[in-house]
Amino acid sequence: MKKVTIASLTASMMFLFIAPAYGDAILQIWDCQLNDNKSPADVIAASSVWLKAAKNNEGGDDIEVSLEFPIVGDAGDSDFYFVLSVADTKTWGAFNHDYPDSPAGQAEEAWADVATCSESSLSASVDIE
Repeated sequence: MKKVTIASLTASMMFLFIAPAYGDAILQIWDCQLNDNKSPADVIAASSVWLKAAKNNEGGDDIEVSLEFPIVGDAGDSDFYFVLSVADTKTWGAFNHDYPDSPAGQAEEAWADVATCSESSLSASVDIE
């Protein structure tokens, strides 16, 4: 019985340290610039249309999107950040598989009329309570 208790406690402690490595979500964050004569309202509207199309991609059911507009601080050349959140890397991979031919890929052309995004990063996000 003592060995079972010790094993259970050890396993529980391991989960405390392993969980943050996997994260609560995967975030892909793009650095973006508004195109000439376009406003934040334009990119919000275009992003809403894109998100509706993206929900039809494989793995797109539960994706979330936010636009982050810097208020204070050095954002470099970025006017805003486009943030895509998915549950895990498997979902991210399914979502991006054959992306150009997917509903989101097809909707991206209209989105590109309002903004241009350069590089992106992929991060594991861990919520702290």
